[in-house]
Amino acid sequence: MLDVLMNLMIILSFGFPAVPWFFGARRGRRGIWLSTGCVVVILCLFPLLFFAACFASNCGQGAIAIFTLGPIWIGSALLTLISAAFAHYKFAR
Repeated sequence: MLDVLMNLMIILSFGFPAVPWFFGARRGRRGIWLSTGCVVVILCLFPLLFFAACFASNCGQGAIAIFTLGPIWIGSALLTLISAAFAHYKFAR
């Protein structure tokens, strides 16, 4: 179960930078920044979810896996912010 959660977190992390573009097409600049804020909050909650799932499944690899997942989440947050900045200028009205 924990491996499914880890894979889901990785796949979502790579898809999150596209979210500002989807909301920007529908709601303009405000949608871009609201969706970016939601994505960054979700990415900040991923470590808590990961540690809760790791604690519940009594895994011993949590301390090792966080060193590989943490940079992915940080990179995804930075890419989402950069993507939002590009979308902001693209959807300028």
